[in-house]
Amino acid sequence: MSEIQLVNNEYRTSKSKRYKLKNKDFSDKLIKIILCLFCISLVVFLSTTTYKWDQFRPEIIMNMAVSFLRFDALKFSEMTYIASLLINTVFLGVLSTILAAVIAFPFGLLAATNLSSLRVSNCIKAVASFVRAVPTIIWVLIFISSYGLSATTAVVGMIFHGWAFFVKSYSESFEEVDAGIIEALKASGASWFQVITEAVLPTCATRIIAWLAMRSEINFAVAVVVGPAIGVAGTIGSVINAYSRSGFYPGLGFSILCVFIVAFLFELLINRLRTNTID
Repeated sequence: MSEIQLVNNEYRTSKSKRYKLKNKDFSDKLIKIILCLFCISLVVFLSTTTYKWDQFRPEIIMNMAVSFLRFDALKFSEMTYIASLLINTVFLGVLSTILAAVIAFPFGLLAATNLSSLRVSNCIKAVASFVRAVPTIIWVLIFISSYGLSATTAVVGMIFHGWAFFVKSYSESFEEVDAGIIEALKASGASWFQVITEAVLPTCATRIIAWLAMRSEINFAVAVVVGPAIGVAGTIGSVINAYSRSGFYPGLGFSILCVFIVAFLFELLINRLRTNTID
């Protein structure tokens, strides 16, 4: 049977003389099954859960929405205090990112199959995969339960998960280096360290910077969550928790706006670096 006949057998004509696929992709059926299960779960949840709809007041929601934007109710000292906590949170995320990137760099070199042995690479990748599978907030909780509640233990927890993130990122970036360049340097008598400095780092420098920016955004989000979830003082998450508990919505809205602006700037930076990497 020719290739043309094989292709024609995969199609059938409808009444409108248009070609249609005979066999639908299994992924389409899987998506429909998942959507049906989700709808069934939603119906069961809503039917078995009782809500106090009689206590719902639309005017309360409108009051909260309006109060969120009443920044004039904040004092200048309160704004500067929120800004200082925001800067502390950004520094917390960036510091943990830089330390994790530095610690993970030699492990990333050893995890790359074109720069290390296959056994060593698989061992390091297995450990990094295990650490990466556990969420960052869980590692922070583990270190805080062991060494006490402080910003230092929170940084250690973020560094631990960031190390696994950078090991994977580094190894994948290093493995994409042209094998011909590495072989040419080795043939000319270059050492392993010279291969790293002359071929690997110049090729992957832009990607490494992009990974740093991406991880900084992730650690910033974790640092924001650490405040209200765990109670680490000195972060903007702690003041968001305090404002939400006291019902001071202008301060809560201003704090959330500051977090949004920083996250938006991180996103712009990552997109710019990603564009430079592609170019």
